[in-house]
Amino acid sequence: MTILGDAYCFAEDERGERYDNPSEDLLFELIGELNPRDNGSFFVAPVVDTAGWYVSVSLLDGGEFEIVYRCASRGEHRVVISDSPSVIACDVTIWIAGLERSLKTTRTHN
Repeated sequence: MTILGDAYCFAEDERGERYDNPSEDLLFELIGELNPRDNGSFFVAPVVDTAGWYVSVSLLDGGEFEIVYRCASRGEHRVVISDSPSVIACDVTIWIAGLERSLKTTRTHN
């Protein structure tokens, strides 16, 4: 489902469920659905593979979350540990919003 225009990014969990242009609320829900049995992580990535960025959120054994931010064009590779789903959802949303416009291109339709 796309909320605002064409998809420039998507979130996908370990069960293969995919969501276009995930909102902060959806990210919060995805974090809440993480569990050690069958859905321990999800990632957010651009629809255009060459954009060179992603964010992944993984549930750790102790109940905390590991968030990995990666953006090749900015030389960024950062790992954060947090126990607050609301803070994680907000931080991921802000990070994606702060990416350069050129990194948020949509897939062209033929």
